[in-house]
Amino acid sequence: MINAFKIISIYIMLYMANALWKVFYNIYLAEIGLTGSEIGTLNSIIQATIFIAVVLWGRYADKKGIRPTLRIGMIFTAIFMIVLAYLQDFWALVFFLPVLTFFYHPLGALTDAMAMQYAAIEKKHSYGSFRLWGSLGWAVAATVGGYLFTSVSLKYTFVAASILYVLIVPFLSTRKKVRTYKANFKLVGIKEVIANKPLLYFIVILSFYGIVCSPMFYYLNLYFSELNASNTIVGLAYAIMAISEIPLFLLGTKLLKRFGIKPIMIVAMASIAIRYFVLGYFPFVNLALAIGLLQGVSFAFFLVAAVSIIEKLMPEGQHATAQSVIWGSYIGIGQTLGNLFIGAMLSSTNVVGVMQISVYVSLACLLATILYFKKYALQA
Repeated sequence: MINAFKIISIYIMLYMANALWKVFYNIYLAEIGLTGSEIGTLNSIIQATIFIAVVLWGRYADKKGIRPTLRIGMIFTAIFMIVLAYLQDFWALVFFLPVLTFFYHPLGALTDAMAMQYAAIEKKHSYGSFRLWGSLGWAVAATVGGYLFTSVSLKYTFVAASILYVLIVPFLSTRKKVRTYKANFKLVGIKEVIANKPLLYFIVILSFYGIVCSPMFYYLNLYFSELNASNTIVGLAYAIMAISEIPLFLLGTKLLKRFGIKPIMIVAMASIAIRYFVLGYFPFVNLALAIGLLQGVSFAFFLVAAVSIIEKLMPEGQHATAQSVIWGSYIGIGQTLGNLFIGAMLSSTNVVGVMQISVYVSLACLLATILYFKKYALQA
């Protein structure tokens, strides 16, 4: 039987596992000799597979349930993490990463869908009250990992992550079935999207913001490396960002009801423009650490508002489908393109230069979002 304790435990361990390898992955790739453009290509491949993975596993979860589907994903992700620790050739990674991410990508979306269904039934909980534990897990793993992997080979980040994925499996037990959680995943057809103009344009906004967030989410580790910061500092930077998300995930729904969707989303997008301005034009380690406190605004505010908008634009009850639209647009389209653009830019500039360019890209996204809300009035 699933309960709040199990969902919280899953979030903590899942995001700890994710942090252990994702926070340091670009640094690891640079250490084994890959170029900036190669790193950008691999990151885009990691994100691109979300299209196929979320659709197929979402449909499978409709038939078998979310927990059995998550068990399969956790086990195979754990196995492939060990393999990843021994792959150092660019072309080997090009062919292997789609296999790994086919099992990895649905983990977050299906966990979110399960949490949202549980919160819809147990009214004392909310999606934000569950998701904040993921941020806590990320912060703990990033901090501990930063200290540990300053002196220990980064190859062991994959081993540690693998162990955590395996430890999640017992929390997904379905031996005592009281309620079966189905993904309720439905394919969103192209004609359906085109006919729903508010949804179509919001998918464009989500994709645009995914491009905007790519340097912050995937290259901040290389940014600190350019500033000659240690892995300890890199881990601390990601921990600060994750911790800043916790109160805003907790308060996000209340703030959404009080101020409305539009102000929350606009503040989120304005905050990331400010962060890029600081990182790009004032490249100092301590300042970069401090500005990371805005992560909660940039991400938690955005995610809470995005979930609310998508839930309004799609048929009631399609929690997994709504999550897949967010993940597919924001991560799948946006961050795939973002990583490709960054990879191309890194052949002629450094990460600090990418942060400078991102100021103007983020302002363009902010303007597009303001125009969207001017055309479509969405109430919280």
